[in-house]
Amino acid sequence: METAFNTSLWGDEGFSAILSMKSLPEILKIIATDTSPPLWNIFEWIVFNTLGTDEVYIRGLALTFFLGTVFFTYKIGVHLFGRKTGILAALLTFLNPFFFTYAFEGRMYSIMSLGVAASMYFFLKRRWVPYIIATLWALYSHHFAFFIIFTQGIWFLYEFAAGEKKRATKMFKAFLFVGIGYLPWVIPLYNQTKMVGGGFWLGTPNLKDLTVLLFDYLANGIKNDTFKIPIIGIPLYQISLVLVLIGLITRNWLKRYKKTLFLLSWFLIPILATWVISQYFQSIFFNRYLLYTIPAAMLLLASNRRGSASMIILSITIFFFALIDYHYFTHPVKLPFREMSVYVKETKTDRDFLINWNAGSHHLWETKYYGFPSPIYIPPNAGDLPFFVGTALMGDEDIVRTIPENTERVGVTTSGAIEEISLSGYTESEVKTLGNLKFVWMEKE
Repeated sequence: METAFNTSLWGDEGFSAILSMKSLPEILKIIATDTSPPLWNIFEWIVFNTLGTDEVYIRGLALTFFLGTVFFTYKIGVHLFGRKTGILAALLTFLNPFFFTYAFEGRMYSIMSLGVAASMYFFLKRRWVPYIIATLWALYSHHFAFFIIFTQGIWFLYEFAAGEKKRATKMFKAFLFVGIGYLPWVIPLYNQTKMVGGGFWLGTPNLKDLTVLLFDYLANGIKNDTFKIPIIGIPLYQISLVLVLIGLITRNWLKRYKKTLFLLSWFLIPILATWVISQYFQSIFFNRYLLYTIPAAMLLLASNRRGSASMIILSITIFFFALIDYHYFTHPVKLPFREMSVYVKETKTDRDFLINWNAGSHHLWETKYYGFPSPIYIPPNAGDLPFFVGTALMGDEDIVRTIPENTERVGVTTSGAIEEISLSGYTESEVKTLGNLKFVWMEKE
């Protein structure tokens, strides 16, 4: 049975997998010229060299880090509010639809979330050695972890101004050691920041984008309009959002207000900071980069409940989340490259030439991973590819501008419209379609 756990990799997952198949020195050298830190690829390299490169091992690694995030969410809930709140928050975090999709994503998002959740837990517990380790873990996973240090820095200023100076001094020393531990990646960070500052693919977000992100994080992370409640016909994700909003509105916000403010700052400051930066500088506002804030929202939802009515709302919410997640898990949404690879290998001859058609939305990494490498075709008069499509990992063999002479048949991979494919001197002879994925054989005229 195909599930979200063993379904085909998609582009970004394929990029990480192809990179992690190289040696550790090569991984560090290449990723330093890309846009992210190396921790995910280091762990993926370890898995590849001990277990194998199958999808289940990649997704299993991501799931392990996701479960670690859920564990630290539980620990924070117990520390701040008690065991019952910890259990509820852990359940809500585990089943949160947006977060759940990234439990099976072979990228750095779950490993970053684990680092952030652990960092926040040890920050609250004032355990500075594990705090330093967890925070460096987060920073070496994804650059957006810096926003959680910014949030912690605000609490340091509060502690320095209105709390215990001795405790504030220990916080400052911990921050200093985190900075020292991050020094090896400062130059790559600077170069990567310059790359992004020179132009990125994200547009400037508006208030609607901000609202959509908040609602996605609360309940709308998996939008399936066909999965509806019988009789009333309303999509389940919309009902779930209403329940979550009711749970938050009826929450006792004045009780343990300082703990509430801490969770609010964890949830909102990174989101608002990136939104504001995107208004006035380079746009960096993107939902999956900030998903480490979701545990804070689920902790808010689970805590300071008002009697049995709140528990009923939470129980129904958890049940609906579980239904949404189960449907997602058993109905994979990624393009079926594994199945397509079987067709290509059965029909391809040694004389055929394979290409990826859409350079802006290519599938180079998927075709490499699944054993039918297809370089990206760029027309002779077109410009170079932007860095954010993975050029750091591309070699000369990954891009072609002309079809080799005497090629009788060209195989074209695309997820766009077949009508867009236009190769001078070639006409379409056979098409294999699997959902939105297409493979087109083009014969020489």
